[in-house]
Amino acid sequence: MEQLNKQQLILLALLVSFVTSIATGIVTVALMDQAPQGVTQTINRVVEKTIERVVTATSTPQAAAVVTKETVVVKSDDATIDAIAKNTGGVIRVKEVTGNDDTKRESFASVGLIASIEGLAVADISVAYRKTDADGAPIPESYIGVYPDGAVFPLNIIYSNQDAGLLLFEPLIQDREKGTHKYVVPKFNTGVLRLGQSVIALGGADTNTVSTGIISSLAERTVQKTPEDSEKVLSAIRTDIRSSDLVSGSVLLNLSGDVIGMSAGSVSVGRNIFIPAEKLLAFVAQSAPRSVAQ
Repeated sequence: MEQLNKQQLILLALLVSFVTSIATGIVTVALMDQAPQGVTQTINRVVEKTIERVVTATSTPQAAAVVTKETVVVKSDDATIDAIAKNTGGVIRVKEVTGNDDTKRESFASVGLIASIEGLAVADISVAYRKTDADGAPIPESYIGVYPDGAVFPLNIIYSNQDAGLLLFEPLIQDREKGTHKYVVPKFNTGVLRLGQSVIALGGADTNTVSTGIISSLAERTVQKTPEDSEKVLSAIRTDIRSSDLVSGSVLLNLSGDVIGMSAGSVSVGRNIFIPAEKLLAFVAQSAPRSVAQ
């Protein structure tokens, strides 16, 4: 040691430090491998949910307020489950009733989305195409709505718009029942959508079925507001969800549980293309005077 100069001493110290750090790492890994299962589970939980707390002393009147911060990692599965739970109460099954008393038959027509506290429901306009028999005579048909709580009400079409591809149903309830049935109106989101954004399709002919995917493309059209001013408006949302997994009127949700679209009208030929929420809201707004007139 006495024969080493300053530079050699520094290099020796670095070598010793390096060897020591390697040995420490080896020992740590070995101990973790030998740790019981409960220890590793606890460590994983801490990583998934980190809670930060800042607490000030309360010994003096001038002490600052307590500030608590909590950082939680939300899993996509949990977000999907919550989004579905928020909207199952606002989805109904529209069934078509054909024939007379002797040949009456009920069949699924479309998923309907409750759009007002009065129970008005938006659905795909394709359910209203009048059917005829072999002789060309119209087949008597009417509609009923099956609600999430099990209630079944006759439905009456009060407004439709071929260009929008939508129609509006009104439940027909006996006078003694008015005001006793509570309708769940979902939350609509007309915010900016992004390519690759995760989405959820809620549908099913008899019971709720769920499909997940992403937004694969956004169709826009140019609207001329004035001769000098124009803007692009979202006209359709395409997803990568398989068409075979969807039914007429399937509702498109984001991971926050907001309605962002519906499979209806001419855009729903492929089923995985949806009418944006802003067009749904515009359709309901157009029907408002007619709803009042009813």
